[in-house]
Amino acid sequence: MIVVPALLLIVLLGGEGAPRTEAYQVRKEISFNWIRDSKDVIRNQTAVLLRRDGYDAERLQVRTDDGYLLTVYRMLPKKSPLGVVLMHHGIRQSSDMWMYLGPKRSLAYQLYEAGYDVWFSNSRASPESDGHERLDRDSDHYWDFSFHEIGTEDLAAVIDYVLAATGRKTLHFVGYSEAGSAVLALLSELPGYNEKLASVELMAPPAFMQYGQFAWIARMVQPIRALFPWSVYYTRDALPTQICTLFRNECCLLFGQMSDRGTDNGTRTERSPGSSSPVGRAGCFDLEDVSLKQLEHYRQIIASARFQQFDYGYAANLHRYKQKTPPDYCLWDVTARVALHYGNKDKTVDWRGVELLGRRLPKVSELQKILYKGYNHRDFYRNPKAQATVYANILKSIKRHASVQ
Repeated sequence: MIVVPALLLIVLLGGEGAPRTEAYQVRKEISFNWIRDSKDVIRNQTAVLLRRDGYDAERLQVRTDDGYLLTVYRMLPKKSPLGVVLMHHGIRQSSDMWMYLGPKRSLAYQLYEAGYDVWFSNSRASPESDGHERLDRDSDHYWDFSFHEIGTEDLAAVIDYVLAATGRKTLHFVGYSEAGSAVLALLSELPGYNEKLASVELMAPPAFMQYGQFAWIARMVQPIRALFPWSVYYTRDALPTQICTLFRNECCLLFGQMSDRGTDNGTRTERSPGSSSPVGRAGCFDLEDVSLKQLEHYRQIIASARFQQFDYGYAANLHRYKQKTPPDYCLWDVTARVALHYGNKDKTVDWRGVELLGRRLPKVSELQKILYKGYNHRDFYRNPKAQATVYANILKSIKRHASVQ
């Protein structure tokens, strides 16, 4: 095990005797968030799937305070809705993931047929969103975000927009994977949003991830990472690319299984939801539509065993947070009604971490925890059995709290 950190250190330092100017040129020439081929991205994939399944929707645009132009879809309600439901996707995905199981089986369609006003949000990383009012989508500054900004900026803007458009005081939030991290960051940092959510349904929410299968590689990199400020790991840096070239399997474990690039189970389409990559492509290292900072933030909370804000390094932390280490998210400020849906076979978000999250939420919060035996990370939106288990429980929970709206 000593050899691997040593090799990583050699890669990070560029090799003994490597000229500084040459290393600088490499960093400038190689972009980790490389140019997206817009021709291969179906930017209204959600609308295409909704129409194919027999539903009408409108495509709307929401501007965040920092200038990102997010795409939001609304299934056109047939009658006076029972309430409003906002659904948000996981990392490296977009809102089309909610159509994966097709008519009758997908949670979105079940909510719609039950009489709810169903909305879908897309984060700034989603290929379905409209970029930024000033920044180019391939620029470094565009991708300078993690799930923190997706929560405090994207979800905050979308929630306010939906409530204004519907005239409601509250809405129900349904989130998968990274959406859980984002909404918990929002409710912790901006507690006023707790009053805007009638209920929060989280499927496989990543918060305390130290028990999962990625723990060893995240901790292995930590001593080396601590030697360098975040700027070394910035988006236009060759080092992560070099590391993952040497240790491809480890990178696939750490970064590749948060979604389902390059996989297919033959139940829906020839391409994975939210993906522009053909099936069979090595999806574990295909980092389109994801910020390196998103991945690094998750690596940090895995290694630290804390649900904390982004670690920029000693000096930057002092400037930003007024302390040496990043602060934990104030989960005691999460007072919204929260339901945690998690599986005992999930190697990405281990059940022990979800139960720890449940214990960290305040007692004033109405908390519901449901463990699904045999479920892995992707089963919550890919497994047809979820219709009769997970989705049935979510529908009951939302119906129980519908009077709050």
